[in-house]
Amino acid sequence: MNKRLSKLAKITIVINIVLAIIIGSIHSYNVYRIKETNDIIFEKMEEKNVIRDSAIYLLEQEGVDLFLGQELTTIFGLFASILSVFLLYKFSRSVSFFYGFGAAFTGVFTSFLGGFALFYVLLSGKSEISISSERKSFKNEWEKFIYDKSVKE
Repeated sequence: MNKRLSKLAKITIVINIVLAIIIGSIHSYNVYRIKETNDIIFEKMEEKNVIRDSAIYLLEQEGVDLFLGQELTTIFGLFASILSVFLLYKFSRSVSFFYGFGAAFTGVFTSFLGGFALFYVLLSGKSEISISSERKSFKNEWEKFIYDKSVKE
């Protein structure tokens, strides 16, 4: 993480990354369930030679547990989780307001409270600490030159 981030910002970023990974893994499992459900439906369609809706109806009559109706939200949630982790990483490295705002925005979709906590940290001005890049005294010009090269990123 960048040294300009405050302790509150670092904690918020870590919590958001952990939440995004947990929620992303739940969405990944749901993607697996969607694939499994589609395989069951296609088998029933081939077995009975019926259309998809009829196969779903037959499977529901047999009491098969189908994961239907949540495909779009599952795919969107997985995408938002991956994007949130990526933007949080970029924000922690560069401390750019745009990466932070993007991470907070996707964080609202990933974990509601984590996104708003990141918005609070960003918009309250508590995300950065001021670091003085000038040292008070240098022994010679060579030490100043080396120090300036090491501080500039």
